[in-house]
Amino acid sequence: MNPWQSRHLALLVLVLPALVYLNSLGNAFHYDDTHAIVDNPHLRTLANLPAFFVDPGLFSANPEYAMYRPLLLCTFALNYALSGYAVWSYHLFSLGLHLWAVWLVFRIGGILLGERTWAGMAALVFGVHPINSEAVNYISSRSEMLAGACFLWALLLFLQRRGEGWVGGAFLAGLLSKSTAMVLPAVLALHQVIFPGRPLRREKRLYAVLSVLSLGYLVVVRRFLSKAVGAPVRSYSEQGWSQVKAVIFYLKLLCWPSGLNVDHQFQVSDSLFDPYAASALALLLSLGFLAWYHRRRHPLPCFLLGMGLIALAPASVVPLNVLVNEHRLYLSSAAFALALGYGAAQLARRGWAGVVGWVGVLVVVVLSAVTVARNRVWQDELSLWRDAVSKAPDMARPRFLLAEALAAAGDLAAATRTMEEGLKRDPNFLVGYLRIGQWQAQLNQPAAVVAAYQRGLAVPALGRSAETEQRAGLWAGLAELRAQQAQQAQREGAADGGRSLWQQAAEAYQQALALAPDQPDLLNNTGNVLQELGRPAEALALHQRALTLDPEDARTWVNLGYAQFVLGQLEAAGRSFARAVELDPAFGLAWANLAVVREKGGDAVGAAQARQRAAVLDPGFRGTAP
Repeated sequence: MNPWQSRHLALLVLVLPALVYLNSLGNAFHYDDTHAIVDNPHLRTLANLPAFFVDPGLFSANPEYAMYRPLLLCTFALNYALSGYAVWSYHLFSLGLHLWAVWLVFRIGGILLGERTWAGMAALVFGVHPINSEAVNYISSRSEMLAGACFLWALLLFLQRRGEGWVGGAFLAGLLSKSTAMVLPAVLALHQVIFPGRPLRREKRLYAVLSVLSLGYLVVVRRFLSKAVGAPVRSYSEQGWSQVKAVIFYLKLLCWPSGLNVDHQFQVSDSLFDPYAASALALLLSLGFLAWYHRRRHPLPCFLLGMGLIALAPASVVPLNVLVNEHRLYLSSAAFALALGYGAAQLARRGWAGVVGWVGVLVVVVLSAVTVARNRVWQDELSLWRDAVSKAPDMARPRFLLAEALAAAGDLAAATRTMEEGLKRDPNFLVGYLRIGQWQAQLNQPAAVVAAYQRGLAVPALGRSAETEQRAGLWAGLAELRAQQAQQAQREGAADGGRSLWQQAAEAYQQALALAPDQPDLLNNTGNVLQELGRPAEALALHQRALTLDPEDARTWVNLGYAQFVLGQLEAAGRSFARAVELDPAFGLAWANLAVVREKGGDAVGAAQARQRAAVLDPGFRGTAP
């Protein structure tokens, strides 16, 4: 009996992938999950569900990362409502989504291949292939699976000859998940060109619906597209030749999924004269020619090759930060699995059904074992980035992220060493110098802190978009260190009371402000240092600027009140301290300062009340002046 011929085949198609991913349900949040899920306050109430469809800024805690993926955000919000930040519900939802996609591949295979047996084999290969372990394990990659599943749903509806309303609805759901679903009309048109039994001219209403939906989507996301296209992270020449090479790299991973990595050691190519890009182009053209040449006798492989390439088009055309990512292959891996199913069906018709069946069993078992092992790599940040560093030793980014993970685990010495290794590979990464300085400060190594910040400030300007803010951070870090040293000098009774160090701190903060003039924290810290230098009027102006940027910050009101107090503006200082305790009733220092100001103003009862409140909140309070 052929091992694939079983009345339980449909059940096996769902159960085996589910078992393969069982050991992923406890894996941690990773990388973009932090800003998109963990730190994103907009996901913490289901009341925001309608707003997700009108405000792209709700995608992330960081407004700079705004994207229009409302259906994806709805799933994250539902996960949070169910389990908060317990990861099991996020992974369970992602696994369920993957199983839906597996089922769709099974149904599509039944139509395209004409046989459930080989459709089942294709679905199992897709379901357990380790290339999809990144999409399933990395929660932020749910966007790829959600868009991919909706794409497959729309393709199935098209093959079943459902109406344009059904296909259009599935297409819209894909668009609301991720822009990669945009390629659906091209794939449907390719199918009709290769399989002439359904001419394009008879589907005018379908393509009209898809065109309207596509245009409407492009209008909504035009701001994000113009940003990616107008200020690309690399030239289009580099992007094009690198992605030609990437297609062959992806094909290798599909055929032989060894060396899987969250950050592959993959270098940029910039011209046809790059031997790797030239050979990749030659191989790609050869595959395309062979598929097209044999399209009449074997139309399905030609269609599936085209579908796989078209699915990669969005990430290939638009320059993204990372050159290659395994989760981008989600749809292409479905086409690859169906192509394997077609090959198996052809061999079975030639009398090799038994052999092909057992080989298929072996392939599925091996792929399953590799995926189970790969799931363990995604257990936490340390395991993920250690694996990445071991497989891509020349890449800087995995070392930077491993350093962050080591620091989060409390091993600051190892974090520093790892970050230094990363900086050897990319010395222009300014954040690396900032992190080393911060970690060395925690290790009480002031000379190393200064050295790290000065090395970062010595890096030549490259004109990167985030560079100005990063340089401001380096200056601010240096200023903070000088301010701490000045306070220490004051406590130790230094001859000048630490004034020279306060002056150095002020100069460094002013350098930071020149680069980032609209950061409330910088304005506040600079003002505080100027107050230490006896320049309260300048400090007052800085605190007032900080309040225009963040009028609800209690600490800024305290800083403002202190400057007003020093300038003799007692009534204004009292109002500032009162506003601080109104914003933060548990702010002990604000109550302490309010007590002193009320006492100076002759309000003994009010001063006693404020002093009592300060003593409860801050047992160290002794009634000293602000």
